[in-house]
Amino acid sequence: MTELLPYPCCKSLEISEYGGYEICPVCNWEDDPVQSADPDYSGGANKLSLNQARACHHGKA
Repeated sequence: MTELLPYPCCKSLEISEYGGYEICPVCNWEDDPVQSADPDYSGGANKLSLNQARACHHGKA
């Protein structure tokens, strides 16, 4: 059995490997390696930057 890893956005244990463009069933974040490397970059696989999405997910936006 594969150990699940925390998603970059919501930290739920739902991803099998980083950088594979998997979509989280909890927060709908698509794991984009470009946005993981630069969390302020918006316009990759996700409209929001990783930092913006984290703030929205955690109710701080």
